[in-house]
Amino acid sequence: MKKRRTIKAYSKSEKILTAFFYTFVSLFALMCLYPLVLAFSASFSTESAVTASGFSLIPRKPTLDTFTFMLSQRRNMILLAYRTSITVTVLGTVVSVIVTAMYAYVISVPGFKHANKFAFFAYFTMLFNGGMLPWYILCTRYYGLQNSLTGLIVPYAMNVFNMFLMRNYLRTIPASIYESARIDGAGNAAVFFRIVMPLSQTGLVTIALFYALSFWNDFYLPLMLLSRDNLDTLQYMLYRMMSNIQYLVTNANNSMASRIQPPLQTARMAMSVLAIGPVILVYPFVQKYFVKGIIIGAVKG
Repeated sequence: MKKRRTIKAYSKSEKILTAFFYTFVSLFALMCLYPLVLAFSASFSTESAVTASGFSLIPRKPTLDTFTFMLSQRRNMILLAYRTSITVTVLGTVVSVIVTAMYAYVISVPGFKHANKFAFFAYFTMLFNGGMLPWYILCTRYYGLQNSLTGLIVPYAMNVFNMFLMRNYLRTIPASIYESARIDGAGNAAVFFRIVMPLSQTGLVTIALFYALSFWNDFYLPLMLLSRDNLDTLQYMLYRMMSNIQYLVTNANNSMASRIQPPLQTARMAMSVLAIGPVILVYPFVQKYFVKGIIIGAVKG
């Protein structure tokens, strides 16, 4: 006897609702894309055209003057800042993911009686902190993190939100897997690296993306802990360049600023393009893991 295929027939109201959702999501995506297109267009426009006519989707009087102005100021330093940012982002992400996954494993593994205490200790740091001055004294005087790449990585070694997200994901792993591994004689290190890590690739990629964005966009740690130009990150260097351009515009009566018009608005857009370029290139490759990890981590808590 042949099995009948059941074809789900959508009602008229369901079709209208689906069309409405697709339309809403498409419009929302265009709204998010619109500022990026404006920034890209303005970075290739002249400062006078942007000042006179405002921003547009198509570059006004297309030119590379803004990028030429920025690269002519500190070209070697920008390349060095790119290298520093990439190094800090890669190393910081690897270290933070390992530390976060280890802590999440400790408070999620079955049989550990102090798991709630460790979870509360981590959660307590989300509610209270010692303040900026004690943090600065601790980092510089006791840990010696100033003027080093270590100082740009260690303070962000674990984000509590990412840790709880990873913990929720690890709780989806059946307890029988842990029991089978222990019966076979595996210790906690073997269980973590040989079983938990391979089974948690989606969750690891999710928090890795969070950490990578945090390290890439951060300029607070360089501002607080660095005093040498050769360790500047890209974000911090762009911040300082923007401050210098703002100073030239404010003091436009001096002889140098009277001969050269500093590209204030277009420089901001060019800096945005330089800063978000690598993120835009990497994000499409990890988007599927990011969405899946968020959904799984949010289902079970």
